[in-house]
This record gives sequence, C-alpha cells and structure tokens, in this order.
Amino acid sequence: MNLEKQIFLLESELRDREIEISLLKETADAINSELDLQKVFQLAVEHARNLIMAETVLLPLLDDNGTEYTYQAGCGKNADEIVGQSLPMDIGVCGWVWRHKRAWWHGVLDELNETERNKWEKEAGSILLVPLVGKRHFLGGLAGINKIGGGDFTKRDLHLLSLFANQVSFAIENAALFDQLNKATKQTETYQHDMQALNDELERRVAHRTSALADAVKELEYLALHDMLTDLPNRSLVEDRLQQGILIARREKKPLTFMMIDLNQFKEVNDRHGHDVGDSLLKQVALRLRRDLRQSDTAGRLGGDEFALVLPFTDEAGARKVAEKLIKVLEPAFRVGDNTLKCACSIGIAAYPQHGEEVAVLCKSADVAMYESKRRKIGYSVYRPED
Repeated sequence: MNLEKQIFLLESELRDREIEISLLKETADAINSELDLQKVFQLAVEHARNLIMAETVLLPLLDDNGTEYTYQAGCGKNADEIVGQSLPMDIGVCGWVWRHKRAWWHGVLDELNETERNKWEKEAGSILLVPLVGKRHFLGGLAGINKIGGGDFTKRDLHLLSLFANQVSFAIENAALFDQLNKATKQTETYQHDMQALNDELERRVAHRTSALADAVKELEYLALHDMLTDLPNRSLVEDRLQQGILIARREKKPLTFMMIDLNQFKEVNDRHGHDVGDSLLKQVALRLRRDLRQSDTAGRLGGDEFALVLPFTDEAGARKVAEKLIKVLEPAFRVGDNTLKCACSIGIAAYPQHGEEVAVLCKSADVAMYESKRRKIGYSVYRPED
C-alpha cells in the first residue's frame, strides 16, 4: 500500500471518528437535558437506534427486587409487542450480560466453547446489548436487534453504543433522583395539606367545643341565678343586686328601698286547684311585676309565693308609690285555664340606710313590714322598729 492510500484511509477514519464524536455529543446532550424519566427512556432507545442503525432497540431495566427485568421502552420493529414485558434474570441475553458484567455482541461467540456457541448463536441471533451501570449498581441494558440492511453489528457499533450507554446511565440516575425528589415533594405537600386540614378541623372543633362550653357555662350561671318557674332572678341574685345597690347608695349617698311581696291565700289556690294552676298563677304574677318596673329595678322570686323588688335611687315616698301601683297591677283577676282567680298581696318596705345598712338587715326589716301589712290587711307597710 502506497503512502497516498494510507493517508487517504487515515483521513477517512479520522472523519468517521469526528462524525461519531459529534453524533455522540448530540445524543448525550439530548439525553442529559431531560429530567422526565419516561422521556429519558424513550430518547435513549431512539438515539441508540440512529447510532447503530438497528431495526429494533429495547431498554431492559432491573426491577427494584433485582430478580427480574422489564422492557421499559423500545422503538422500531415489533417494539410495542415487547415493551412492558418482564422476565426472570436468568433468561436470555440480558441474563448473560448481568452475570458476566460485559456487553454481548456477535464477536463474543468466538470466545465460547462449541456447545455454548451453538446455543447462543441460535438464541441470540444478531443482538448487540451493552450494560447500563450506575454509580452503585447495575441498572439494566441497551439492546439493538438486527442490523438494518442485514449483517452483524460491528465493533464500531459496540464502541458507539457502549459510550452512549455511559451517558444513558448517568441520565437515568439523574432523572430517577429527580423523579424521587418530585414524589417526595408531592408527598410532603400532601402531608402538609393533610396536616393543615387536620389543624383546621381541630381548631374548628376546639372553637365549637369552646363556644358550646361557654354557652353551657352561661346557661349554668343563668340557671344558678334564676328561678326556673318564673325566669325571675332567684334569692341569690336578688341579694347580690341588693348588695350592689347598697354599695352604690353608700358611695353616692343616694336612697335605696327593698320590698318583699307575699301573695295572700296562695295556699288555698294550690289546695283547691292543684299545683299546676298555682304554678301558672305565679308565672302570670311574675310577668305583671316585671312589666311596669324600670330597667334599673330588680324583681325576683325568693321562693314559694314570695317575691322581692330592689329599687335603686328610690326613697321611702317613691317606694310607697311603687307599692300602690303594684297592688293595682295585681288587682285584676287572673285567667288560668278554666279558672278565674283573684290574687291580692301584702308588701313590706325597708329603706336604706334608716332601716338597715346590710343585706340581711334590710331583708329582715322588709320581711317584718310585709307580715305587719298581712296582719293588718292594709296592702303594704313600711318597716317600723316597734313592729
């Protein structure tokens, strides 16, 4: 061979290498720029098919359990029929590549004994399969089946596909990590969303329970301080209002009067008509007492047929007018069911500070005056020490 021919061959080989490098770079850039795992799989088989001019290219990858491999992607002749199938690790050319940690191509047959060569020549046919090796373990392989136009895959094809496989392994691991990161991010977002929903529900329930508890406390406080039959303040609340009235009257040097009211012949109403009628009568009396009072006044039921009034800023003369008005208010007959009932009352008046400066003293003074008016049958009476 003359020198000119040698130079020509070397230049042709150099051009081929430059084309190979350019093609490898182009395919590697396309693969490495993608982070979607399924797109990486598909790009890998499509570019590999162009590199080695194969009729079919498949991408078998190890499953997580390491006992079988699955064809994750493919392109070319009959690829759709194979993609998605899974096979045990010890079957086929893929199993041979995993076990021997090296690529399979037609040239391997020359290294086998006659028995193995006959077996694999029939089984493998025209196949080129290079391993995909990650940083920590085998990932799978990249397989070309049947050369376009016939013939076997060459060392050049083996070299190109092996170089490309390194880039594919890197791209698959990157995309897998990115996929795991996305899944972890979504799981975190889902967890945070679920936690927020739980917190919102918990806050809603706590707010509901707190509101219900506050309502229950208010109801209990109301029941503890009000008469359940007439809905008027009970003895405890009347005495508290009287105490507050005394404090204000003492501080501002203002008058205050306290009244006790007892219904006459109420026992006869219960005995003759029954307690239900008596209770209805008490309710109607409570309504009349409350109807004509000032907002600052307090009307309450002490128990049985006894009622009380706390009249802030009211002197003895004013209390007499209130008593006269109450007698007139209660004078009209009450209609209870089929019964028409008359309900006169006896009223006792005690004024602060002349008849007492403490709650107990004023209550006792008003009680004495009330029994005096009942005894004398005069409607109302103001406390007198001689009584």
